[in-house]
Parts: sequence; structure tokens; C-alpha cells
Amino acid sequence: MKKILSLFVAAVMSMGTMASAQDIALEGVAGMNIANVDVSGANSRIAFHLGARATYAFQSQSQGLYANAAALFSLKGTKVGDVTYNPFYLEIPVHMGYKYPIVNNVAVFGEVGPYFALGLFGKANGVNIFGDNGFKRFDVGLGIHGGFEFSQKVRVSIGYDFGLLDVAKTGSAKNRNLMISLGYKF
Repeated sequence: MKKILSLFVAAVMSMGTMASAQDIALEGVAGMNIANVDVSGANSRIAFHLGARATYAFQSQSQGLYANAAALFSLKGTKVGDVTYNPFYLEIPVHMGYKYPIVNNVAVFGEVGPYFALGLFGKANGVNIFGDNGFKRFDVGLGIHGGFEFSQKVRVSIGYDFGLLDVAKTGSAKNRNLMISLGYKF
């Protein structure tokens, strides 16, 4: 795990040294999560995400290959019976994507890549969810996202994140999350 984090930090730092200010776009992001875990009897729950994303365009801001990284405050979890699990995470997705203009001022995009998440806090039935019998604090997964960008400013996207690690300290449970997002580039 330390090797993965070291590689991630090195990749982000190298992007920063290659990029000029005009190649990087900053964006505010907010949206809805439909979160669940892959456990029998677990039900999806509506949650949210909020944060900021930086996008580095390899060719141009209007089209072509790009890379982005975000810092999102994200509520995930699930509902099992009458118990709702509310883990809040700091989530860092790092994606590679491609944007293609389809008509004047409208582009379609798709992106894929890993995410890293750190459990911050949360409760289930008034008990700390990251306690002894709850969730692990660290999660890693893969995400695939797509959507539309309007006037190189507003992004509407839908995506799905597949957790790769068991987040439950006892048993097996992996995060699953459908995300619907709205972003605005500054």
C-alpha cells in the first residue's frame, strides 16, 4: 500500500512540474451519491459529495486527452434493515480522460482511473463506524465516469466507483457508488 501511495504522490508532483497555469483548469464539484456495499441484504442509500478538481489538458482545454485529480468530501455507506451506516470519506480520484466536441460549445467526455479514500468519521446507530467492529479507514477502487461539458465551463457527469478493498473489519464488504455530479470551472 505504501508503494501505491508513493507512486500516486510522485505522479501528482510530476504533473505539477510539467504543467503551466493555462493548462490547468480548477473546478468546483457537487453531486449525489447512490451508495451501497456488496453485501446481501444491504440497500442503497442517497448521499452526497462536494469538493474541488484540477484538470491538466495535454492538448487543449476544448478537446483531447486530459488527467484530473480531485479532493472530495463524500458520504457513502448503506442501509441494512433499520440501521444506516454513515461513513464520511476524503476521496481522491485520479483519472485519465478524453474530451471530444460534438457541437458548438458542447463536448462529450469519458474518464477512468483509481480513487483513494480515507475514512474521516461516521456513525451507525450512534456508534463510531470506524470503531473495532465497523469499517476500515482506507479504501481504494476504480472509477469510470462520463458526461457532457458546456461552454468549457459546466460539466454534468455520471460515474460508478467499484471499491477493491474490503472495508468491513469483520466479513467482506466493498464500497459501490453511483455518482451524479455538476461541476463549474473557474
